Amino acid sequence: LVSCAECRAELEELKEFHAAISRRAVVKSEEQLLVEARKELRAVLRAESVRTSFWDLLKERTHGIIFPQYRIAFAALASIVVGLFAGYLIFSPDRSPQITVAEADPILSPAGMPGSFPEGETHFGNLRFIDSDASDGSIEFTFDAVSPVHIRGNINDNRIQKVLAYALINDQNPGVRLRSVNAFAARANTVKLPDREVKAALISALKSDENPGVRREALKALQSFPFDEEIKQVFLHVLMRDTNSAMRIAAINGLDSARFTGSHSDENLLTVLKDRMLTDENTYVRIRAKAVLQEVKHQ
Repeated sequence: LVSCAECRAELEELKEFHAAISRRAVVKSEEQLLVEARKELRAVLRAESVRTSFWDLLKERTHGIIFPQYRIAFAALASIVVGLFAGYLIFSPDRSPQITVAEADPILSPAGMPGSFPEGETHFGNLRFIDSDASDGSIEFTFDAVSPVHIRGNINDNRIQKVLAYALINDQNPGVRLRSVNAFAARANTVKLPDREVKAALISALKSDENPGVRREALKALQSFPFDEEIKQVFLHVLMRDTNSAMRIAAINGLDSARFTGSHSDENLLTVLKDRMLTDENTYVRIRAKAVLQEVKHQ
């Protein structure tokens, strides 16, 4: 600040900005304004309630099209179709019975779902979180497996992990994928790892999920696994190909925290670090890549 006039000017602008914020008065809603808003809302609702119904609109559109002698027959046919459809809805068997699962172990009842989740026998999706905070070691959600299934249990349960891993890879909702991977990352130090399916799901999400938040949490969860060749390769993949600079920074930090011994320190690792040291657009990544490269060479 003493030697840089531009820095002093920037500081003065920041002071003025914060002073302007502190002077801003809190605007309170006037009672009269609220009354008028409620009146306008009621008027709109009344207008919506008197709008022409679908059947009135259909009658108006077809009034001049259908010949008078066929109108009765047309009405009878329409009544038959509507009656058949209503009968189907009322009397058809319920295809989605609700399965109630006790909260005590086993988490899934044998009639509801196989505990081992054999491949090809169970199809589920539409995962809906009830309690996604896994910081206390428990998580609660529902998902569709022919019929809704309600699960409550510990994150260490292998069946819960498989459902979350499936949702992480297959669910179309990025919010569900993020909550699934958060469940692993939140209890990364206490989850019984490694599980092959969970690890594979995290690696797949880290490499290909379009949501950077999901990728970041997947990387965080993988750091709790014993560092091996698979994890090293996926970290290098992120460092080379991820367009998000925060992800590349997280990957280089993950590589730096690992101990490169034996096969973990190879020519591919050195090549990637050299490339990032010279070409990465992010200054921090270049500096960290240089530091990690020197550390690896001295090991």
